[in-house]
Amino acid sequence: MSIETSNDISRRDPANGLRVGFIGAGWTERVQIPTFLLGGLHAQAISAGHEENARRVAAKFNIPEVYADWRDLLRSENVDLVSIVTPPHLHCEMALAALRAGKHVICEKPTALNVAEAENMFAAAQAAPGQLAIIDHELRFHPLRAHMRQLLREGYIGSPLYIELDWLYGHRLNTQLPWNWHSDADRGGGSLGSLGSHLIDLARWLLGRIDALSAQLQTAHFLRIDPDAQAQRRVTADDYAHLMLQFGSGIQGRITVNALYPEDKGMSVLLVGTEGALRIDYADRLWGMRTPNYPKGTWVEIHPGGPVVDRAALPNASPFTLGSYFLARALAEAHKQGGLLALPDAATFYDGLVVQRVLDAARRSQRERVWVRL
Repeated sequence: MSIETSNDISRRDPANGLRVGFIGAGWTERVQIPTFLLGGLHAQAISAGHEENARRVAAKFNIPEVYADWRDLLRSENVDLVSIVTPPHLHCEMALAALRAGKHVICEKPTALNVAEAENMFAAAQAAPGQLAIIDHELRFHPLRAHMRQLLREGYIGSPLYIELDWLYGHRLNTQLPWNWHSDADRGGGSLGSLGSHLIDLARWLLGRIDALSAQLQTAHFLRIDPDAQAQRRVTADDYAHLMLQFGSGIQGRITVNALYPEDKGMSVLLVGTEGALRIDYADRLWGMRTPNYPKGTWVEIHPGGPVVDRAALPNASPFTLGSYFLARALAEAHKQGGLLALPDAATFYDGLVVQRVLDAARRSQRERVWVRL
């Protein structure tokens, strides 16, 4: 079969809908495929590490093409966009191959294993200017976070002073949790990469360049049972990450990703400024406080308006799920208008590279017990 070029993709009739090929059958089944379908995209093909998983997901969502090898999916003339939803150590090879095959690409976070791989991915994206290449930081498309950014730019809090971002959950406290790639630093496991990368990108998206950081990482349980080997294996990835940040504008910040919290609280964001404050609480509601009673005023809930969403139709209430749905809507609308390149709020491969630099710097800070400049 012939491989379409980026020019072929751009000339395709938008009325046909954007056809997505998924590599991976975990997060894709739980969140990405259902939200993409609800958002107006077409699930065309799927491949997974275990073919039986790909066939099961294909049957569940009526996906017409199933591939045992992800390389064969890239050869499909019916796939416009490839979504890479695999462990991070596979991202670089798959993203480079997808771009060479003329496909648009969405790659899961964290971008790669290290800065060198992320630089290769960014260079490949630069070499394919007619193709979309983005990292799946879907929180940028979440209505509350987008509205928080808009209010910040409109001066709601005055000059920003400080930001706090938290994600608190108790998943890694479970001693019976089996060993898998999430426990393995060599495959990109750990809370810093899986959730910290989202918060780092969100902090940059809101406030700009991060200049320096100091990090503390912790692993709670150093041995877990590998169900495949029926033996204990060493855990090398972090369960807890705490980052102190200095932004180029002089703003201070903190990011905490804690998978050792005794309950699942979720995510919160707090922005403090000279004339007001904004926060998104653990229940995923947006609140504001501003003059004349600031800083001892009353928090007022802010409703951004916009399209009404049937949340009952979504797979769950996670902010990632809602963000994924609105990302899909943005992709579908851009495709309908004739091209995917006009997606200004998306995290590009350059953004992914910058976040990867922060992740690598955080690991260096932990090893050397120093502040690291970026």
